[in-house]
Amino acid sequence: MTTFFSDEWKEPKARVVVTPKDLIELSEPSSRVSLKQVYNCSTTKNLGFLIETYQPNSSTEEKIAHEGEEIGTVIEGKVLIRIEETTYLLNEGDSYVIDTIKPHTFINPTDGVTRIISAHTPTTY
Repeated sequence: MTTFFSDEWKEPKARVVVTPKDLIELSEPSSRVSLKQVYNCSTTKNLGFLIETYQPNSSTEEKIAHEGEEIGTVIEGKVLIRIEETTYLLNEGDSYVIDTIKPHTFINPTDGVTRIISAHTPTTY
Protein backbone atom coordinates (compact mmCIF):
# COMPACT_ATOMS: atom_id res chain seq x y z
CA MET A 1 0.00 0.00 0.00
CA THR A 2 2.86 2.38 0.77
CA THR A 3 4.30 1.91 -2.75
CA PHE A 4 0.95 2.76 -4.32
CA PHE A 5 0.86 6.16 -2.62
CA SER A 6 4.57 6.89 -3.07
CA ASP A 7 6.20 9.08 -5.73
CA GLU A 8 7.29 5.97 -7.66
CA TRP A 9 4.03 6.05 -9.63
CA LYS A 10 4.22 9.69 -10.64
CA GLU A 11 5.47 10.67 -14.10
CA PRO A 12 9.04 11.98 -14.08
CA LYS A 13 9.26 15.73 -13.62
CA ALA A 14 10.75 17.74 -16.50
CA ARG A 15 14.37 18.67 -15.78
CA VAL A 16 16.10 21.94 -16.52
CA VAL A 17 19.59 20.38 -16.55
CA VAL A 18 20.30 17.23 -18.56
CA THR A 19 23.64 15.61 -17.75
CA PRO A 20 25.63 13.29 -20.04
CA LYS A 21 24.34 10.23 -18.15
CA ASP A 22 20.76 11.32 -18.94
CA LEU A 23 21.27 11.39 -22.72
CA ILE A 24 19.39 8.72 -24.69
CA GLU A 25 21.45 6.82 -27.28
CA LEU A 26 19.35 6.30 -30.40
CA SER A 27 21.91 4.31 -32.42
CA GLU A 28 22.51 0.58 -32.27
CA PRO A 29 25.36 -0.45 -29.93
CA SER A 30 27.46 -1.71 -32.86
CA SER A 31 27.01 1.50 -34.88
CA ARG A 32 29.95 3.79 -35.64
CA VAL A 33 27.54 6.74 -35.46
CA SER A 34 26.28 7.95 -32.09
CA LEU A 35 23.03 9.94 -31.94
CA LYS A 36 22.42 11.08 -28.36
CA GLN A 37 19.08 12.72 -27.69
CA VAL A 38 18.85 15.43 -25.06
CA TYR A 39 15.63 14.52 -23.23
CA ASN A 40 14.32 16.18 -20.05
CA CYS A 41 11.16 14.06 -19.44
CA SER A 42 8.83 16.81 -20.67
CA THR A 43 5.54 15.53 -22.09
CA THR A 44 4.88 18.77 -23.98
CA LYS A 45 8.13 19.18 -25.88
CA ASN A 46 7.99 20.24 -29.53
CA LEU A 47 11.68 20.25 -30.39
CA GLY A 48 14.23 17.41 -30.40
CA PHE A 49 17.96 18.00 -29.92
CA LEU A 50 20.79 15.61 -30.81
CA ILE A 51 24.51 15.42 -30.08
CA GLU A 52 25.92 13.43 -33.01
CA THR A 53 29.34 11.74 -33.26
CA TYR A 54 30.54 10.13 -36.48
CA GLN A 55 33.59 7.89 -36.26
CA PRO A 56 36.11 8.10 -39.15
CA ASN A 57 34.67 6.94 -42.49
CA SER A 58 31.21 6.22 -41.06
CA SER A 59 27.68 7.10 -42.13
CA THR A 60 24.05 6.93 -41.13
CA GLU A 61 21.88 4.27 -42.69
CA GLU A 62 21.19 4.91 -46.34
CA LYS A 63 18.43 7.39 -47.20
CA ILE A 64 16.79 8.29 -43.90
CA ALA A 65 13.43 10.08 -44.31
CA HIS A 66 11.06 11.27 -41.62
CA GLU A 67 8.49 13.99 -41.11
CA GLY A 68 9.69 17.47 -40.18
CA GLU A 69 12.78 19.60 -40.55
CA GLU A 70 16.27 19.54 -39.09
CA ILE A 71 18.94 22.15 -38.52
CA GLY A 72 22.47 21.52 -37.35
CA THR A 73 26.02 22.79 -37.08
CA VAL A 74 29.27 20.89 -37.59
CA ILE A 75 31.28 21.60 -34.44
CA GLU A 76 34.24 19.36 -35.34
CA GLY A 77 35.42 17.73 -38.56
CA LYS A 78 33.61 17.49 -41.90
CA VAL A 79 30.44 15.81 -43.11
CA LEU A 80 28.90 15.03 -46.46
CA ILE A 81 25.12 15.34 -46.52
CA ARG A 82 23.42 13.57 -49.39
CA ILE A 83 19.84 14.77 -49.96
CA GLU A 84 18.15 12.79 -52.69
CA GLU A 85 20.72 13.02 -55.54
CA THR A 86 22.64 16.12 -54.35
CA THR A 87 25.68 16.00 -52.02
CA TYR A 88 26.89 18.89 -49.83
CA LEU A 89 30.26 19.09 -48.06
CA LEU A 90 30.11 20.89 -44.71
CA ASN A 91 33.21 21.93 -42.79
CA GLU A 92 33.60 22.81 -39.12
CA GLY A 93 31.37 25.83 -38.40
CA ASP A 94 29.03 25.23 -41.34
CA SER A 95 25.32 24.72 -40.67
CA TYR A 96 22.48 23.08 -42.56
CA VAL A 97 18.69 23.28 -42.73
CA ILE A 98 16.87 20.37 -44.40
CA ASP A 99 13.36 19.16 -45.05
CA THR A 100 13.67 15.66 -43.57
CA ILE A 101 10.88 14.21 -45.68
CA LYS A 102 13.52 14.09 -48.45
CA PRO A 103 15.75 11.00 -48.20
CA HIS A 104 19.10 11.97 -46.70
CA THR A 105 22.36 10.43 -45.50
CA PHE A 106 25.18 11.84 -43.33
CA ILE A 107 28.71 10.64 -44.17
CA ASN A 108 32.01 11.33 -42.42
CA PRO A 109 34.50 10.96 -45.31
CA THR A 110 37.59 11.69 -43.19
CA ASP A 111 40.01 9.81 -40.95
CA GLY A 112 38.98 12.01 -38.01
CA VAL A 113 35.90 12.21 -35.78
CA THR A 114 33.04 14.50 -36.82
CA ARG A 115 30.67 16.05 -34.27
CA ILE A 116 27.38 17.78 -35.04
CA ILE A 117 24.71 19.35 -32.85
CA SER A 118 21.24 19.37 -34.37
CA ALA A 119 17.63 20.16 -33.61
CA HIS A 120 14.60 18.64 -35.28
CA THR A 121 10.83 18.79 -35.36
CA PRO A 122 8.74 16.94 -34.51
CA THR A 123 10.43 15.40 -31.49
CA THR A 124 10.10 11.85 -32.79
CA TYR A 125 13.10 10.66 -34.77
